[in-house]
Amino acid sequence: MSEEQKQRMRREIAEQQKAMRETGPYLTLGIQLVLTILIFFGAGHWLDGHFHTIPLWTAIFTGFGSIASLIYFIVTVLRLQKNSEIQSKNETK
Repeated sequence: MSEEQKQRMRREIAEQQKAMRETGPYLTLGIQLVLTILIFFGAGHWLDGHFHTIPLWTAIFTGFGSIASLIYFIVTVLRLQKNSEIQSKNETK
């Protein structure tokens, strides 16, 4: 393998690593969103079973979990977007 091919491979690997660093935080957001809602749903379902109530706690906890996870999702996306913009400005300088 020639030196030119080795350099090209290194550049390609570096570009792939950069792409994974930039997209990595976004990949877990969907899982976090779903897991938060499911955990709150489970807690509400357990409370309804424990207190023998209608699905009152399930509805309350699921609603709260949905709102909390959406707020976290939006805040995280905005923060990551801001960091990306700052990083791109620093690279152009």
